[in-house]
Amino acid sequence: MPISKKYKIVKPNPEDLLESVRSFGYSIATAISDLIDNSISAESTEVKIDFLFNKKNSFVRIEDNGIGMSQNSLEEGMRLGSSNPNSNRKKEDLGRFGLGLKTASFSQCKRLTVVSKAKTSNLAIACWDLDYVAKETEWLLICDYSSSISKKNINESFKKGTGTIVLWENLDRILEEIKSENQTDHFYRKIESVKVHIGLVFHRLIEQSKLTIYINGSKINPINPFIISDKIDSLELQEEVLTIKKNHIVIQPYILPHESKYVETHNINRDLIKGFNAHQGIYIYRNERLIIDGGWLDLDIKEKESQRLCRISISIDNSLDKEWQIEVQKSKAKIPDIIRKEIKLICQKSIERAVKVYSFRGAYLKRTKSNTNLEFTWMTKSKNGKKEYELNKDHFLYNKIKSLLGNKSELFVKYIGIIEQSIPIGMIVNDFSDHNLLIKDLNKNTLNETNAIYESLLNGLVDEGMSKVEAILHLDKFDLFQNLKKNAL
Repeated sequence: MPISKKYKIVKPNPEDLLESVRSFGYSIATAISDLIDNSISAESTEVKIDFLFNKKNSFVRIEDNGIGMSQNSLEEGMRLGSSNPNSNRKKEDLGRFGLGLKTASFSQCKRLTVVSKAKTSNLAIACWDLDYVAKETEWLLICDYSSSISKKNINESFKKGTGTIVLWENLDRILEEIKSENQTDHFYRKIESVKVHIGLVFHRLIEQSKLTIYINGSKINPINPFIISDKIDSLELQEEVLTIKKNHIVIQPYILPHESKYVETHNINRDLIKGFNAHQGIYIYRNERLIIDGGWLDLDIKEKESQRLCRISISIDNSLDKEWQIEVQKSKAKIPDIIRKEIKLICQKSIERAVKVYSFRGAYLKRTKSNTNLEFTWMTKSKNGKKEYELNKDHFLYNKIKSLLGNKSELFVKYIGIIEQSIPIGMIVNDFSDHNLLIKDLNKNTLNETNAIYESLLNGLVDEGMSKVEAILHLDKFDLFQNLKKNAL
């Protein structure tokens, strides 16, 4: 005989669970991005976001022109966990867990109202009021406007069209930090961070004219993290394509131009959100939507100043969410083990190129076997694990000056020693790491200065009795003049 079992349905306490759901870690920018994902999945081409500050009656309103929902579809969509993350979805679907609308909204407000109009259905309305749920200790979804104020704030005007409006009210999380006299300024200042975030996250869709987003009537411009200057292009390295379960993963490394190559008026997308250094690394796009904006994920690659010009785009679709471990907020991912080695190798090769671009300044030339005939002004040596820099005492010009000075060269030699001992290495390193400071680099003006030095030295050596041919042979070996010769070519 089968063993009898006793079962009991244990429902979660609504208030306790919802308070836990409210702590998923969304910012206002990431929360609104989640709602835009829903709009895109609903085939929207336009999203309008409005922020209105009115103290306790402040609200945020998001409207799209998507296909809308019927009352039954809306009520199902308001259910926590309304879809299975393992289910097959449309290729353009940006959702996964069926939680985004609710968790994103509850992270910012205590009253969520959704009004939607589908082509063949009447107006659909549903509202989660967390205070009402807590009071009744039951999962009671209000299928109407919760108040006349909510109805006014929704301001529905679909007429014969379709679409969805999401309304956030009782903005306790957004307003809890605003307690100063300048409440209005603080509220609207938050909008600026939302504009940057949305412009970055959805830049591909905006650039492709698939989506237009407005915030308080202002059109959001795309922020492409691989276009740092509107005057100087980034370097595109070889595109790589990997495959998991017949699904393509497209990897495109970029090397940004060094900051010294442009002026501030050209700088448009340098710092993005977290700052220049923090945005080095991998950018993951899921269905053209940016979910990771920099960092080296779990590749055991440390963030370094010298690597900050390296940014790598990785494009995937939603069929690989499980392999990439995409989480609820769609802001974290893990590189699948099956392709981790290949991606790390691509990153390392790209970093190597980026470091070269970062390190190359003016007349700097790498010491190689092919240029052993060159005369370098500065030499390096390692001593007790420390690198030291000194002027090349075998340099033709150093010895020429010393010879010309004869018995009076001691002061010259001591002065050279002072220069070597007082190189402001700390200051130089600090200046190199300050992206707001433009370091003088090889350009038309510096080439003119170098050319003037060349001509002056040439004339000086000829005046000292050296033939012009011999003088040119000596000067053409100087590292300083190598870029001058290349430019002439």
